[in-house]
Amino acid sequence: MPSIETSDWLALKSRIDTLVTDPAMPRFDPGETVTPPSDATGPAPFVLLSDVTNDPQRVGISSRGLSGVDHIRSGTLMLTVQWPIARAVSHTQLKEIAGQIAAHFPADTCMSFGASRLRVSENASTLPAYVDGAYRVAVVRVPWLSI
Repeated sequence: MPSIETSDWLALKSRIDTLVTDPAMPRFDPGETVTPPSDATGPAPFVLLSDVTNDPQRVGISSRGLSGVDHIRSGTLMLTVQWPIARAVSHTQLKEIAGQIAAHFPADTCMSFGASRLRVSENASTLPAYVDGAYRVAVVRVPWLSI
């Protein structure tokens, strides 16, 4: 049986797996070795995934009696679009791609795996796009809470 941390990640991953991007972009899990993709026109865009978790918050004595204390787990799922500078994209196009990803995670979207039940606590948001090395970067933040 997976730990609650693993179950939380797999709940988030279940929603990520339903994400369709245009253009299609491969995704790389946290800690995965990234081999940037390419196609006939050169380097191709991709998405990096990461999950920043917060310390659990104790909310009071458990309704389960002596079996434990209820806690709220929370964090922020980060989806980072990495768009090669060598491939043309306007600022507006990159914002649209990030916005479409954010729209896939509206407030109150529920995700589950095993014992984990999570929900998006507020609409996902995008950060201003910027250039980092050979990539234009757009970050989407998805805040989540356990339920």
